[in-house]
Amino acid sequence: MSKQTHGFNKSLSEIAEAVNSSLTASEKLRLLVKATARALGVRGCSIMLLDAQRKRLVHAASHGLSERYLRKGFLESEKSLSEVLDGKTVAIHDVATDPRIQFHELAQLEHISSILSVALKIKGEVVGTLRAYSRTSREFTLREEMFLTTAANLAGIVLESGRFAEIEKPLLESEARVVPHHASLASQLKPTTFAHPSEEEFAHLLDFYQIEWLYEPRSFELRWDDGKGSEMFTPDFYLPVLDLYVEMTTLKPGLTRVKNRRVRRMRELYPEVNIKLLARRDYDRLIAKYGHGPLAGTKTRGVGRVFFSAAQIQRRVRQLAKEISRDYEGRHPVLVGVLRGVFCFMADLMRYLTVPADVDFMAISYYGAESGRAVHVTKDVDLSLEGRHVLLVEDIVDTGMTLSFVIGHLREHKPASLTVCTLLDKKVRRLAEAPLTYVGFEVPDEFLVGYGLDYQEEYRNLPFVALMSEEKPGTEPGT
Repeated sequence: MSKQTHGFNKSLSEIAEAVNSSLTASEKLRLLVKATARALGVRGCSIMLLDAQRKRLVHAASHGLSERYLRKGFLESEKSLSEVLDGKTVAIHDVATDPRIQFHELAQLEHISSILSVALKIKGEVVGTLRAYSRTSREFTLREEMFLTTAANLAGIVLESGRFAEIEKPLLESEARVVPHHASLASQLKPTTFAHPSEEEFAHLLDFYQIEWLYEPRSFELRWDDGKGSEMFTPDFYLPVLDLYVEMTTLKPGLTRVKNRRVRRMRELYPEVNIKLLARRDYDRLIAKYGHGPLAGTKTRGVGRVFFSAAQIQRRVRQLAKEISRDYEGRHPVLVGVLRGVFCFMADLMRYLTVPADVDFMAISYYGAESGRAVHVTKDVDLSLEGRHVLLVEDIVDTGMTLSFVIGHLREHKPASLTVCTLLDKKVRRLAEAPLTYVGFEVPDEFLVGYGLDYQEEYRNLPFVALMSEEKPGTEPGT
């Protein structure tokens, strides 16, 4: 038996033992790429998985590669060795000159000369790639290709069993869960630790709304000394579906100033990159909306300044109804509202319409409720929406996460058209882009109550929209 054959057999035995162990999927994959790199005698190995849109390859596990190289940026699946996604094995003998390599300079800095890449499949479907990176220029043998393909098949078993375990675990605990139908395998390899508790809470919120996320997947160079990067910036989250980076700032004021500077610098250097900064105030209000965080327990002693009076609201609702009636002339729309906050606006809007319209309601679970770990429909529409012109009516749109879920659900009903009408638009809080056709008022980043909007189920019955007043527990009004 040759030395190489012995090395292959030993590595495959180690990988098989890891696959059959109680380790997490991430730990199994890390052991797999380490054993693979050692058996092939290469610089390093990595597993990259397709995102939910199958447009990008995201690093899921690696060995022997630097953080700079791993966080260099996303690989476009159509450009980076796209033949692999057709199930073919691709060998790059000279990385420096091959046009299929997206990051030539970084590959040279990493001392990568040759790459061998094979498809990673689950039940015949290509979900990513396993790559071996060599320091020296080399011709990979057929035996080495076969070994890498075998390792990729074992990685596929790890990923499939890990995905099955994630689906089955809540069922074993007698908990209901909706597994995101669009979530990629890459996003399911979640980190075990976060730098700050607020990041973990934000991740739970994204999971609830079934928004795919990646934790610290990419670093951006902000400054260079002698042609080398001297300052790097790694945003906390990337949301592939929204093509948005999110940076959390919930720490000391001094650190917040540093993060603000870095975000400004990043926007200057990378204007094509979308990034959102969530300051402590923004984050606390976002979480408080769902009953969590320091603001969730605030005692409320009434309402503060009135933003929109009852007369202003009625005047604007009439104007919206006029616009909708004009646009839907001859189309007999279906108005769909999401309970419960929309009922005041919905009732007034439908009375002012001059075109015939049907009305229906749906309800969804909300973050922090005991109904499950992911948002889901608790009451669907009763009317058939197939082929109908649907107008989704909302009381307020802020982050856009709820709206994004509802729109996705309604589109499954195959309507002829789907537009959105909202009374209030809190655009400053937007994370998920919201396609709003009719907007009553744009509002600032304040906690509003009244006209259907509540705080812990209070104040819905107010005829106006006002700022919620917050006072310290145990104090009397005016003290």
